[in-house]
Amino acid sequence: WLTVSDADGNGLQFACCDKPFAINVLPFTAEELENAAHREELPWPPRYTVVSILGAHRGVGGDDSWGAPVHPEYCVSGETNQKVEFVIRKPRK
Repeated sequence: WLTVSDADGNGLQFACCDKPFAINVLPFTAEELENAAHREELPWPPRYTVVSILGAHRGVGGDDSWGAPVHPEYCVSGETNQKVEFVIRKPRK
């Protein structure tokens, strides 16, 4: 599980149901990150908390920096549907 909250404890908790999931929490949208060439171009203070929940996460690359593919054991098939179950609840303060 993961809890995302402010300094006063207000927030949400994300918990897996049957298998672990990958989660990413960022203070910027994908569009803001894509359009900023430098850190100074991102809005400050941030306006959002962007939570992405992923059923699986493919590895980021192979063994070298010139195009080796991800090892088979870290690949996620795009040929089959992925099912992710999770619960969103208020965290206990």
